[in-house]
Amino acid sequence: MREILGKFAESRGLHVESENLTSDSEASSRVILGKAINPSILNINNPFPRKRLFPAKRIHALDRGDLPEWTATILPWTKSLCEWGYSDMGELIGIPQRFGPFNFVINTTLISQTVAENEGFCLLATPKSAPKYGLLVFPEFNVFHIALSLGLNPFSPLSKQDKQRFEFQAQQWFDHAVYISDDCRKLNTRLTERSISMIMSAGMFSSGYLRREGFHEIYCITPKKGPMGGNGGICFVELNTIPVDTPSYADSIEFLEMILSPTIAKRVISNQVNCNPIVQMGDRRIFDELDPDLLEALQWDTLEEDLARCVEYDLPPDFDELLGIVNTTIKHSKDGRWL
Repeated sequence: MREILGKFAESRGLHVESENLTSDSEASSRVILGKAINPSILNINNPFPRKRLFPAKRIHALDRGDLPEWTATILPWTKSLCEWGYSDMGELIGIPQRFGPFNFVINTTLISQTVAENEGFCLLATPKSAPKYGLLVFPEFNVFHIALSLGLNPFSPLSKQDKQRFEFQAQQWFDHAVYISDDCRKLNTRLTERSISMIMSAGMFSSGYLRREGFHEIYCITPKKGPMGGNGGICFVELNTIPVDTPSYADSIEFLEMILSPTIAKRVISNQVNCNPIVQMGDRRIFDELDPDLLEALQWDTLEEDLARCVEYDLPPDFDELLGIVNTTIKHSKDGRWL
């Protein structure tokens, strides 16, 4: 996004700053409390605009007449994810774009794809004896994945005993990780060097870039089963929203127009630092320009099936309490394993 923002600003003589946070809750809170730098665009994962930011009147409802038609060319099997771009009252509040499974990534020379898909997060039911792993610090997804490793459905209310089990398991996940980082690129290096077998709480945004660069042994895993109505994985979609404190609503709208254009949309899929599918790949002007190697990097042949085995990222009943446990664990785990 920084690369695309830079070209947008250069073409219009604007100054641009960007900030990358790996916590949706932190980004949302900073915008709600006015602690961000009057952002023109907020790119954030799907539940927060509808459930936190729009109810707090911190992002704009978008005038559909200001934007090109984009809904007719989304991938049909991402329609449910794209509904997150609307408020409970049907107002357009964000433009969905990048999406995908967000579970874990493996090196298939060290751990079997079949084993990883069949075992899912049960691979880390007992972290002490698990295959060597790195842990990507993304607190919200860490919550879901730690719960799933215990066979718990994180979208259902948890008992007091289950919350105690969760707190112990969170500590175990962090205690036994070989490496911990909030930078997936640093963990990617350890994965390709075979220092670890897998990265927990990672997804296509991590594996796609490596696969595009020729590391075909790296694979994004979606568990085949789990405790969420039979599903074992989580998926997300990012929304591009306009905060009410934007210095220029017109410039912000122009940016949204730009990322919906086929030329720029292709660069959102694949650029210098990232490789990830977007919902607009249903547009033949975009899809027909993607070469077979790039589609292979995106695991295109199984992507629809993988998504069908996922539950959409949401904010469940115990979310804030479980997130507090994970954030406390993170603070207490600062040691030499951090990259």
